[in-house]
Amino acid sequence: CSRANFRAAGWKEEDFKKPVITIGVPYSNSMPCNNKFVELADLIAREVEQLGGKPHIAYTPVISDGITQGALAMRYSLISREYIADCMEIMHEGYAADAMITLAGCDKSVPASTMVLPRLNCIGLSLFGGAALPGQVPRPDGTVERSDPGTVMEAIGAYGDRLIDIEELHRIECVALPGSGTCSAMFTACTMASAV
Repeated sequence: CSRANFRAAGWKEEDFKKPVITIGVPYSNSMPCNNKFVELADLIAREVEQLGGKPHIAYTPVISDGITQGALAMRYSLISREYIADCMEIMHEGYAADAMITLAGCDKSVPASTMVLPRLNCIGLSLFGGAALPGQVPRPDGTVERSDPGTVMEAIGAYGDRLIDIEELHRIECVALPGSGTCSAMFTACTMASAV
């Protein structure tokens, strides 16, 4: 029955002779750390196919401290590390795959994507999606300050202490993180990624 299901998903006769390579993809379109991973996974899948393997893309949920800070959602952030690794393990073992390539991009997906490989003692590789470019915050004196999530955190604190107004906080928030990628500072994700 499993071969019939694979055929229904588009597998050809020759695919059953290829090594199956799981591509573990923690993805959300709401997080700059991981929001480009569908495109990256598709690129990796094409390369696996060209090199004679059969890609098996395994998407997982992903959540980050940066999104959940200061909210009840924070309860879900720390446990998500284990959950991401569990999801990759389930998809890899449940499909009897031969090797794994994992993607990582945030403070929870970097450890999760590396934890799963030794946990399964499987042939594998973990790839880091890369850091975002820093933001550019114009200052009243005409200079421009490079920014990262820490800049926003400091601005939130300054607003709480009434050192800046809500308009200044909003202005910083709008330019501090200019695009996709992991926090452009040596916070948890980039620090772990540089170590692995």
